[in-house]
Amino acid sequence: MRCAVLLGAMLSTISGCATNNALRNDTVRTTNTLTDLQYQQVLDNVARFHENPDTVPSFAVATAGTVSVLDTAGAGVSPTYSPTLPFNLQGGGALPVLSLLFPFTASRAVTENWSLTPITDADNLRRLRCAYRLLVMGEATPNYEFCVKEIKNFFAGEEARLADYYPHRGWYNVGGKKDIPKDACYVGSHGCTYVWVMPEGMNGLATFTMGALDLATGKLRTPQRTVVRKFKGEPKPENLVETQVMSTEDDEAALDAIRNGRAQPRERPRITQPAPFNQGLFLLPRP
Repeated sequence: MRCAVLLGAMLSTISGCATNNALRNDTVRTTNTLTDLQYQQVLDNVARFHENPDTVPSFAVATAGTVSVLDTAGAGVSPTYSPTLPFNLQGGGALPVLSLLFPFTASRAVTENWSLTPITDADNLRRLRCAYRLLVMGEATPNYEFCVKEIKNFFAGEEARLADYYPHRGWYNVGGKKDIPKDACYVGSHGCTYVWVMPEGMNGLATFTMGALDLATGKLRTPQRTVVRKFKGEPKPENLVETQVMSTEDDEAALDAIRNGRAQPRERPRITQPAPFNQGLFLLPRP
């Protein structure tokens, strides 16, 4: 009876709280890998363009993810008659040897995956290629004016100053494998070229990654408006007197308002030392 209660408690623990805790922890850990995946793609592409600026970026966007935990457990009783004494020493069969086995099995299956959509649209790849070239080569980029215009037009409606300073340079380092410092936050590579980001360059990596996601998916940052145009035809019985055509175009008034009010957020200074000790907190006022 005591063994049965113990087995029941173990089964309820595995199938209940243990499964919920494992699912919660695995989901959090899997979600945390998404940012690392995006950072890794960006840095690997930066290294790729340092090796060959005429290449094409390789980029994929995570569109869905799955985390599942399946726990299974089982228990039973298995009686087995296994005589180890001769029949004449068992009291005429009155003393059989009976063994009881309590088999217990448990297993866990964990599934974690991201569904990735590779970027294959030519327009998105062209803009993304311009961003990497401008980041790596600056003004030496082939068709520099064209690439700058592509980026500016794409981010024209961005409230921040991405249209004016994207991509920002100087936030990563380039070298060989032996040059990577131990305290580097992220490292990317392509062939024999390695790029890495130190703590002070993390803001640049984050900004470039968010912009690269917009460029890869073709998500325009330009306000749009719907325009209805009317065309008059000849008053003939077989033709329409008036035709309406609806189209979508850039909202120039909204763009001008954004350009006039656009301002790059000022970065707050990092606090590296504790606040100075205020001795006045421990002084009593004079009577």
